[in-house]
Amino acid sequence: MLRVLSFLGLALLFLVISPGLRGHLMGGLVAFVGMMVKYSPFSYVVGVLVLFLTFVISVYRGSRPR
Repeated sequence: MLRVLSFLGLALLFLVISPGLRGHLMGGLVAFVGMMVKYSPFSYVVGVLVLFLTFVISVYRGSRPR
């Protein structure tokens, strides 16, 4: 958990000091949200399915013996 938080903190710090990358990231996010709205409600169903599958895979990998 600490490793994940440190990676997220470093990524956020890099976005704070890099305005070019932050602009590209925000532009991509705006385009993604625009496409989600354009193809709704099907895009929301697909988004929920992707999130659910990601959750199931992460839980499955975390419970496997090493």
